[in-house]
Amino acid sequence: MLNNLFMFIGSLLIIGGLGMGLSNYLSREKKFSIIVAVFLAVLGIVFLFFDGTYFYAEPGYSYLVQYPTGRQVAVTQPGYHMKWWGNLIPFRKVVTVKFDTIRNSEFSGMEAPYKIRFIDAVTADVKASFRFRLPNNAEKFRKIAVDYRSQENLVLSSLVPSTKEVLRNSARILSAQEYISGKGGEFENAVMDQLQNGIYTLEIEEKEIEDEKIEEVVGARKIGKGKVVKYDVQIKRRNGEIIRKKHSILDYGITVVQSTIESVDPEKRFKEMLGQQRDAAAQASIEKEKAKQAEYRKQRIIAEGEAEKAQIQVEQEKEQIKRIVSAETQKKQAKIEAERKQIEKEILIKTREAELRAAELEAKAIKLKADALAYEKEKIMKADGALEKKLQAWIEVNKIYAEALTGAKLVPDVVMDSGNSTGGSSSAMDILELLKVKTAKDLQLNFKVGE
Repeated sequence: MLNNLFMFIGSLLIIGGLGMGLSNYLSREKKFSIIVAVFLAVLGIVFLFFDGTYFYAEPGYSYLVQYPTGRQVAVTQPGYHMKWWGNLIPFRKVVTVKFDTIRNSEFSGMEAPYKIRFIDAVTADVKASFRFRLPNNAEKFRKIAVDYRSQENLVLSSLVPSTKEVLRNSARILSAQEYISGKGGEFENAVMDQLQNGIYTLEIEEKEIEDEKIEEVVGARKIGKGKVVKYDVQIKRRNGEIIRKKHSILDYGITVVQSTIESVDPEKRFKEMLGQQRDAAAQASIEKEKAKQAEYRKQRIIAEGEAEKAQIQVEQEKEQIKRIVSAETQKKQAKIEAERKQIEKEILIKTREAELRAAELEAKAIKLKADALAYEKEKIMKADGALEKKLQAWIEVNKIYAEALTGAKLVPDVVMDSGNSTGGSSSAMDILELLKVKTAKDLQLNFKVGE
């Protein structure tokens, strides 16, 4: 821009100086000094000389300077540089290529939306934008400028074809159905990767398959009733590395700054098919939901029946457990009662045995005491031999017996019956009678009349 300004000012000064000189020559009145006219003309020549000698490199641009001698120099830094009346070829350092319906002069290259074809033969219009950075290295830039001669040639002959090839190749690795099903990111990544590193070498294999649900086969075209051809696309690799084809962008050291896929608009037929699929999917979803609700109601009824059944079973088990516990309790109680009765019986037997032994011991004691007393009386009676004294002794002995038996039990608390006796059990009275008879015998008393 400054170069044009210098040229414009220089031209004005030269024209002004020549005009003043011519006017001064033709006019009788010397209005202008010839010196001023010459000065203006010389100043204009200086401006024109400066414009032809120097140029200003604007920021964001690189230049190829072609000298009149044929020498070519690349200028990549902004500022003033010598050109010696050489020719300048400017290039933007960052070139934008855009595929869109709206034209915009700000972009280096404008193209209509590019039509791609997916592996399932569905076409789509792609709107996208790409930004490329030219190398800052003077030698690499000089090679680009020499080969393409202008920025427009670079865009139309290299950048646009390369981006179209990348878009076209990226569409071959997936189907339109896959793209709209969530694999759009794979498409965008493939575009960026191929721009930066090279174009994939693809291997496409056709497979004829039979399937009743043709509409659900992805990446295939119908060739007959129940038959389709499915395309299996693989990226070729060698030793694990992707086999790529280099493009001119890489050869010239141009780097990809940005790759943006703004929209992918499939063809009308595919959209109609998508609409039908959405309607069918919506209807299927409704039917599926109805079936799910019916199944839920069925499961709920079954669950309620199972719950009631389980509740009844639990109640029955509770009753059964209660009966078992009750029976066990009764059994234990009966066992305890039997053991208690057995213990009581044993205690009773031992008590009766103890009482019997006590009665026997007491009877023996009474007998021993009576024997001693009778012996004493017998001695006395033998001493005087009188009947009165014998009777008196007999009475005294019986009194002693009676006193001795005053605290004793005439009938024992425990009567042991052998089961075959007829005369009853022995008692203290029997013992007393026996003692009385024995005493009378010892005293030699005869109570029978006439004897």
